[in-house]
Amino acid sequence: MLPPLYDNNMGQRPESIPVFHRDSISGLFALGDKSIRSLTEENEGVLVYPYCIRDSRDGIGDQVIFNVANAGDIDHVRLMTGNIMGFLGKGGQTIKIGSRFDKGRNDFLMHYMLQKVFFPNIFDLPHGSEDDGMFDLLMFMFPHFLKEAIRQGIYREYRRFEHNDSSIRGAIDIGAHVRKNIPFTGNVAYTSREHTFDNDIMQLVRHTVEYMKTRHYGDAILHMDRDTADCVDQVCHMTSSYRKADRMKVIQKNLRPMVHPFYTEYRPLQQLCLQILRHDEIRFGDTSQEVCGILFDGAWLWEEYVNTILAELDFDHPRNKERTGAIYLFKDTVNGRVRRSGQRFLDFYKDGFVLDAKYKRLFMSDEGRNRVSMVGRDDLHQVITYMYYYRAKKGGFICPFDHDFDTRTITSSLEGYGGEISVFGIRISKEMNDFEKFSREMMEEESRFRDQIKHCAM
Repeated sequence: MLPPLYDNNMGQRPESIPVFHRDSISGLFALGDKSIRSLTEENEGVLVYPYCIRDSRDGIGDQVIFNVANAGDIDHVRLMTGNIMGFLGKGGQTIKIGSRFDKGRNDFLMHYMLQKVFFPNIFDLPHGSEDDGMFDLLMFMFPHFLKEAIRQGIYREYRRFEHNDSSIRGAIDIGAHVRKNIPFTGNVAYTSREHTFDNDIMQLVRHTVEYMKTRHYGDAILHMDRDTADCVDQVCHMTSSYRKADRMKVIQKNLRPMVHPFYTEYRPLQQLCLQILRHDEIRFGDTSQEVCGILFDGAWLWEEYVNTILAELDFDHPRNKERTGAIYLFKDTVNGRVRRSGQRFLDFYKDGFVLDAKYKRLFMSDEGRNRVSMVGRDDLHQVITYMYYYRAKKGGFICPFDHDFDTRTITSSLEGYGGEISVFGIRISKEMNDFEKFSREMMEEESRFRDQIKHCAM
């Protein structure tokens, strides 16, 4: 694996961005300067989460994973990253893109946020294995993807079955009948088409479950909580025709992307299962030209991480990437019918208190950091708009703090209608060597942050 990169390094000083010899990363050039949408459409082995950002209306699908830029001479280049974190590899070369707030901290923050969002019930998440880091992450994400899919119901589709018995329930297969039942013994060979749970998709999930049981941590992951265990039991119950020897056949049948207007969550689950089952094949087999990876929108991951904290305080959290929970700023009457427009998605709301999660440094330097007015005008206008809509007297931003600011909360009063806007910082632990200690310090910081929000909400 190449030295780690960090997201959003485009605005940094060039000398702070690692330089690579062009030949050492030539296999990755085909992945550079491509939008997320193009990369995922051309490479089924690349999973981006949340899955909907490929086609989201806010333009995230048009962002690139990284750009390739010259580094002073034709033999050396820099990889300029965007707002995406995760793993991406091709031809035996893998790059890891961590959080910019992780810099110098062994990507602890990215792993910690992933643990809080995707697998909060697992407390001994392995960390630090460069070769198996991506594979561990795939397995640990499996329960989340499985539960999201099962929430839509067990997937069913029509499937052709072959029978040879005396209870004819389909079309007679003459060829099979001649081969199997001459001389005649009372059975008839026939085929039937049935709407069943035991299909290629569910078989793929079953094979993934059985494979994970053989891996370190695998069985514990499949029983990490009651909901996960129940989903696994349902999968096993519905796939009675499972045979380990059929694994490659099942994989081949699932290489074609699954498309269904209702069972939308089964497509990312299908991708994840294929990555888990084919991980060794892609890394060590004859598929060196295949691209594999798992990527996360950094802003989305920060927002969902913050949600794991605010959920304990009963804040509402509309899902803006999934386009649910919108508010509408305008109401017009056209031809006697009321029409709403100006769709917006705030991050968090509770009892006259609006909060917006920002995955960036709202204060780029110590100068002016004690004044909320120094936050970018677009960000300020956004929160003020939400406060006006809800007639809220309190609003604020939640961002990572990696500077040694004297205070983690900065508050200013609004003129006009009045109210207060605050910047709430979650200070990122500076622990660089021990992930367990890093996690403890982050949990202490989260407790302090919750207390501060409670105090401000009073």
